[in-house]
Amino acid sequence: MDFLKGLPSCLLMTGFAILLAASCSPETDRQPDTGPSADVPELMVPSAVDQDGAAVYRNNRLYLKDYSNLLHAVSIVATVSRQSEYGHENYRPDLYPEKMRERARQWLDMVGAIDRHFNDGGKVFGWIDKQTGATSDPADLDLSLYPHLVYAYHIHHRSGRFEENELLFNRLNREASNYLATPGRYLMNELFGNGTFRHANGNVDHKSMSYALGGLHANAYAWIVWKKPGGQDDMGVLTEAALGHHMGHTPGQMVQIYRAVAETLDEAWDERRSIYDFGDGTTWRLDAVGAMIRGKKAMYDFLYMFGDDDDAETSRRIFDRTAAILDAVAPLAEPWGMPETIEFTEDGARAASETVNLYHWYQFLNHLGGGYGFDREREGMPMYIDRYRSDLKDLIGELSDNALLGALDYHVDEEGRLFTAVSYEDGSVTDGRLTVSTSGMFITMAANMYRKGSAFERASDWDKVPDDVAERSLVLHDLKFGLMERMEATL
Repeated sequence: MDFLKGLPSCLLMTGFAILLAASCSPETDRQPDTGPSADVPELMVPSAVDQDGAAVYRNNRLYLKDYSNLLHAVSIVATVSRQSEYGHENYRPDLYPEKMRERARQWLDMVGAIDRHFNDGGKVFGWIDKQTGATSDPADLDLSLYPHLVYAYHIHHRSGRFEENELLFNRLNREASNYLATPGRYLMNELFGNGTFRHANGNVDHKSMSYALGGLHANAYAWIVWKKPGGQDDMGVLTEAALGHHMGHTPGQMVQIYRAVAETLDEAWDERRSIYDFGDGTTWRLDAVGAMIRGKKAMYDFLYMFGDDDDAETSRRIFDRTAAILDAVAPLAEPWGMPETIEFTEDGARAASETVNLYHWYQFLNHLGGGYGFDREREGMPMYIDRYRSDLKDLIGELSDNALLGALDYHVDEEGRLFTAVSYEDGSVTDGRLTVSTSGMFITMAANMYRKGSAFERASDWDKVPDDVAERSLVLHDLKFGLMERMEATL
């Protein structure tokens, strides 16, 4: 989350103020020819693409989920189009550097549109009526959006790939500040209390706890980058007070929040089932399992880096339980994925659904290895996987290889269209629609995970690996770009 990299603090504060002012100004860009109200986004992102390549708008609405996941796809294609990967001469050298930069500019345009229309100080609208601009009821706030909503920071982590273009580099490190910082602030300020995160209606369950913890990881990561060795070159250009102004919370305040959450987690932990019970039982949604793993990763790193000796002990306990959750669910992975819901029992985790929701499956995988994911360990962090559970690297690599091989075998038709759901029993198709969110998350996950194992390799190394590895990697890359082109053709 290096979105303030390389700029003096006074300029950053000024840029942030300008951005806030811009986000509150009337929309002046040209509206679509259909003539919707000024409250309707100028960029129309559909929910799905039909067999003829036409946009499908579910309930005649525009959904933040779809915008967010397309944004991630744009981000990953931009940042991986460097010369060693997508832009290598073995694949598509035409991508580097100008088309790579075009994608980054596209990302900035999308962030601006999403921030203006869907983000109200970190409280996000789930949908906007396509014609009237009416928004979803704040009481229906969907917390499941947050863990990957805030993942938008990842392009900033990779902004150095654009530093030869000074203007673009500075834009990537400044313009998205409001969009990146406010969701975490909202979660802490409005939905946290007494060691728990709650839904907008006040209820606490496994979804509110996991989605909110996952949604907090971007703010935690900003401070972790600031603190870790080498941070002086990016987030460390700001003083603690200046970064605290942007994030809305100091490290000390976040330590207090995480300490309170740790007490709640201790009380809710079910040792025999390797999962938490927050009063709603031990049957969890797969996307919530992934969000909890990512959220706890940020939590145990933060407590280790900013807390005291007692916090360091708590940090290790949180890691051990996070690893236990992954150990429990990993055996459920079939080549076509994991079930949409999982029941944690004393005899191990079991499928509680007959369906593999591919969007949730891809989200789960990206929580393990995308951006500041579970496997992200660097100097200054506790490095628990390296120190105590190096076998988890092999586990994640195996999960990644099998998932991507399975996607090629079970998730795509002969025309390169990605399905939405398959049967957990045998991988047969149960929902053949091509949806924007599923496609966007697949592109994102596949680009992040394809080198975790040994079945795929980057283009610069295709001459050094077995032919079947190079051939599979080519097919995988083509699938990602084919899906991207289908989505963009509807915009």
